[in-house]
Amino acid sequence: MSRRGENIYKRKDKRWEGRYIKGRKANGKIQYGYVYHRNFKKMKEKLLAKKWEYQQIQEVHGTYAGTVHDWLSFCLDKKKPQIKESTHTTYLYKVEKYVFPYLGELSLREVAQKDVQEWVDALVERPLSGTMIHTVFQLAHRFFVQAVKEGHLGSDPFQEVVLPAKEVKKVEPLTNTQQKKLEQTAAQDKHGKTVLFALQTGLRIGELAALRWENIDFSTGLITIDSTYQRILSEDSGTKLQLSKPKTKASERIIPMSNALKTWLLSWQPADACGFVFQVKDHPMEPRLISYHFKRICTEAGVENCHFHQLRHTFATRLLEKQGTIADISALLGHSSTQMTLDVYTGSDLTERRKVVNRLDIKWVG
Repeated sequence: MSRRGENIYKRKDKRWEGRYIKGRKANGKIQYGYVYHRNFKKMKEKLLAKKWEYQQIQEVHGTYAGTVHDWLSFCLDKKKPQIKESTHTTYLYKVEKYVFPYLGELSLREVAQKDVQEWVDALVERPLSGTMIHTVFQLAHRFFVQAVKEGHLGSDPFQEVVLPAKEVKKVEPLTNTQQKKLEQTAAQDKHGKTVLFALQTGLRIGELAALRWENIDFSTGLITIDSTYQRILSEDSGTKLQLSKPKTKASERIIPMSNALKTWLLSWQPADACGFVFQVKDHPMEPRLISYHFKRICTEAGVENCHFHQLRHTFATRLLEKQGTIADISALLGHSSTQMTLDVYTGSDLTERRKVVNRLDIKWVG
């Protein structure tokens, strides 16, 4: 192949080849485009037209020349060492299932607000819950914002996109009567300790499964929460169990034990007091097994339509009923903010608020 001028070559098949810059890849390398013609003059006319076209595209839309699929995959791969494996696989699952089928093949810099709105509307029609649409939207938007910051995009096409409303789901706590029935049944069951412990600590099921005896300090009456045991998505599309640090720093916390809880734990603590508090053959009890025994105990207690996470809500509600502050309850639950606690629990029980309102001394009522 002979060369004639900058980026112009005569090929062995007698055609002229012109090379122009389409943009850059995510790693910064130049991505080229090519034009061909047997007539040198006509090839050069085509080349100049392409150079002008892509110069305008880069000035308006940025330099990145890859697809949405290319960019999001690059960003997730780059982020992988910085986040938990479970978080990475969850992100990957969501973009592969909810983003790539709709936007994946579009050139990143050519995505318009109209395309993003059509994508969101398609998710609504799928149907997908409003909460999940918000989650997926925010995940994809994060990487588009990154592209703007790095100069790969001229503007953010996610602006002004209309999202569906989020569903507000209030998880009902157990009533005092239901809790009493459940506690009585769990106390008579060899697998009921997980239920009783959750009701007294508000631990998430993965935190409870990961708890070791060394995390319980009987001298100070404190329980340290520093791990979680959960089944996560694996990159081969299957699942696996993983013992790891909690997702947020707020979840790593210290919980004081009540005197009653301390006495109860000491009554069945093994002599060696090592390993996991709730274990099967030297391994943490799998959350699915904990949930299985919980549902069985609920059935025996006559408590219907209950799931394990309601024990956490019940713990928080009982604290509210005892005039616990939102700040203290938030810290005990390991929430990242008191606002999160307010959003979830302030509407969960009206019993105590009715009592407070009834204390008002209204003089003018006959």
